[in-house]
Amino acid sequence: MERFRRLSRPFFAATTFACLLLALALSVWWLLTSRGPGSRFEPATTGLALVAAITGVYAERRAAARERRAQALYALADELVKNTELLTGEGFARLDPYAPKARVYPRLVQSATDAALVSGAFSAPGHVELIALLHRWRDAVHDFNRRLDLAELRTYVSQIPDEELLAIDNSMHRPGGQLDGVRELRAGVESLLRERYGGEPGVAARLRPLAPPADGA
Repeated sequence: MERFRRLSRPFFAATTFACLLLALALSVWWLLTSRGPGSRFEPATTGLALVAAITGVYAERRAAARERRAQALYALADELVKNTELLTGEGFARLDPYAPKARVYPRLVQSATDAALVSGAFSAPGHVELIALLHRWRDAVHDFNRRLDLAELRTYVSQIPDEELLAIDNSMHRPGGQLDGVRELRAGVESLLRERYGGEPGVAARLRPLAPPADGA
């Protein structure tokens, strides 16, 4: 029983298709070898029922895969909107150079990205670019949040001079720095979702709160 439980879903799917195809082949053979017009109805009916079963199983699997992919895309779009609000909000504004203060930074979220990568929703061919970009985005968010932890630890554990607070802030906001890096990757994810998956009404609606690209694409 334990060995039976370890069998994977692809094994059961393959076994189901194999049995249905074998039964269909036997029905076709039965239809070809049966004698008399009346004796052909039963194998013909059985064959049609098996064709319907095979089609139904395949259609159900395709529909389930599309639904999983749609739900993953909706979650990614919602997460993108949330991270855009965080990256453009007051939480990452420049410190006042005349009165710098230690602060707690907002953390970027990545739960939808993690779920999309582990769910297999984009395992079908045609989604390689999205998967690669999501891996880069997840790593960047993890590293960025970790650096925020270190910055807060440095500024809150002990009293540090204003010059060091401003140095930490300038390092974060410098051209090509960590903040620029995650903003650039965020823009890349948005661009790919718009261009590759924006045709789906749910995705387009969820991306609507974001400002359109500068080129109008």
